[in-house]
Amino acid sequence: MKKIYLLIMIALVSFNAMAQEDVVDFLKAGAHDANVLAKPYLKPFGEMLGKGMNNGWYNSAKPHKLFGFDLTVTASLIQAPSSAATFDIAKYEDNLQEFELKNPNNSISPTVSGDMENLPVLTDKATGLSEITMPNGTGMDFLPIPMVTAGVGLPMGFELKGRFIPEIDIEDAGKVGLWGLGVQKDIKDYIPGVKHIPILNVSALVAYTHFSSEIDIEDGGPDGKLEISAGGLSTRLIVGANLPVVAFYAGMGYGKSNSDFNLLGTYNVGDDIPVVLKDPIKLGYSTSSFDANVGMRIRLGVIALHADYTLGEYSAITAGFGLSFR
Repeated sequence: MKKIYLLIMIALVSFNAMAQEDVVDFLKAGAHDANVLAKPYLKPFGEMLGKGMNNGWYNSAKPHKLFGFDLTVTASLIQAPSSAATFDIAKYEDNLQEFELKNPNNSISPTVSGDMENLPVLTDKATGLSEITMPNGTGMDFLPIPMVTAGVGLPMGFELKGRFIPEIDIEDAGKVGLWGLGVQKDIKDYIPGVKHIPILNVSALVAYTHFSSEIDIEDGGPDGKLEISAGGLSTRLIVGANLPVVAFYAGMGYGKSNSDFNLLGTYNVGDDIPVVLKDPIKLGYSTSSFDANVGMRIRLGVIALHADYTLGEYSAITAGFGLSFR
């Protein structure tokens, strides 16, 4: 399992590191303006992270039989829409207290998932002598999220699903932890006519995943760190057909996610005059939408391979393998 921990950390640490550097850069604008500017900048990362928590919960519309179980490793690639690559500072300028656009005609700035050459410049309102160049993005409009999920069949057509990674500290990369719990229920027998179709399966799923990470930041003193957490609630109606080797499935339902970024510590951002900021940035994001996915699973004895595609504003491709019995 340690290798899975490493995969999850590697997948997220590149974005975490970029977020760390650029969030600290925003502090030059002061705590209030830094929060105003950092929120749209980090929005794609926050929403991709939250959305990613909802994937990989199932690869069949049929729950396990009593005491049947599976252990599945998946990887989801969450794609941000093209509209999330930039944001218009002019829409937030009225909320800025200390700074304003130096050139109102150059107000389009990249988000963390975008990439631009002609970056907007902000100047302080009081004197016009201090300038801040907006940070560039990573140019990565996707986020890979590995996951390990286990399931066990219970009486009355229920299947209990779970995810758990105890909080671990991987060298200097930071800390990461994850847990999740879900229930899938066979509802085929409650639908007139459907229960008499042998290969057709219908089930309902509700599941929740919580992720947390922490990265130490030297600029923030002994308590300096960037805390990132995310949670995703997923409900699905799943319909599928199970053939001897191949199974097809499709799911549709409501999903909700949230993510939070907290920059903690004490930061001295003044040049000529010291300016000390304590725990300066706290950002929160939330999304909710109806999503749908379609996929296929191939069983080779106890080995199962699967892949599916999730449609939505933040689309995703998920693929994985595992051991499955009954």
